[in-house]
Amino acid sequence: MTEDFVTNEISKNSKKLRIVFMGTPEFAVPALKKLIEKYDVVAVLTKEPKPVGRKMILTKSPVHIVAEENNIPVLTPKSFKDPLNITNIQMYHPDMIVVCAYGLIIPEKILLEPKYGCINIHASILPKYRGANPIQRAVLNGDRMAGITIMSMDKGLDTGPMLLKEAIPVPQNMTYGELEQELSIIGSNLIVNYIDNRDNILPQHQTNEFTLAPKLEKGEEKINWQNTATNIHNLVRALNPRPYATFEHNGNTIKLIKSEVVNEQTDKPTGTVLNNKLDIACGKGTILRILSVQKSGGKIIDTKSFLNGYKIEIGEILK
Repeated sequence: MTEDFVTNEISKNSKKLRIVFMGTPEFAVPALKKLIEKYDVVAVLTKEPKPVGRKMILTKSPVHIVAEENNIPVLTPKSFKDPLNITNIQMYHPDMIVVCAYGLIIPEKILLEPKYGCINIHASILPKYRGANPIQRAVLNGDRMAGITIMSMDKGLDTGPMLLKEAIPVPQNMTYGELEQELSIIGSNLIVNYIDNRDNILPQHQTNEFTLAPKLEKGEEKINWQNTATNIHNLVRALNPRPYATFEHNGNTIKLIKSEVVNEQTDKPTGTVLNNKLDIACGKGTILRILSVQKSGGKIIDTKSFLNGYKIEIGEILK
């Protein structure tokens, strides 16, 4: 890509704010679409296409697809160790870089490049939940509030000054996927609000009291019936729609899709199947009701349909 080509592209819409957008998953798509509507998105950076599914079909990210649909140049660097990948961004002369769930660490040289800075749409109420997985961690921890923070990026991990915030309540049965979808819309509106009013917004520095939100580790999806029904229910919500909470039964891995906490107590041992509704005894005498499941290779079905074709005895103890 030549300097002349990029300069010509910029000159077509020079009166609008020139934005380079960095993002990858579906969560970032509403923000990208809003920015395309209002400003001049001159380039998009996203993670490179990766193999997906059993046939390992090379698949572009949701952000990549939207950018191409709008004839916006797409860059997919593996990292920024190669100086050429930094130069490629500089060639677009962005007024602002907007980042939303991009997936790569951005070097300070890029952060300092645009006139109006590098602005991040972060899916938590900072300083709580700095890191890669704020929405899932909020659901997993049973938080009753979640939100979006528009922040100015610095070289730390989500440590930059906060610019705008919006919080929403999290119902006790809301899944990670449902919350993610709501927050993506809020983020798209909030970034436009910030850009249009940036001259009147004072940055607020974060305190040192923060919570990290790391990616889920292998094994966290496995249900431990010794935990309380509320904790297990939160795990089920936090892992829906990916990768789902699981338990083992007679050599089969069962994904637990939806559940609810039963407002009763039991003195049965933890893991005991209490009835044909698939109520399970959990820690501290609490009870979890399994509403829908998925057996390996099967479809997601409700508990009644599942038990019609799969045998789990009342009184047996799940491990």
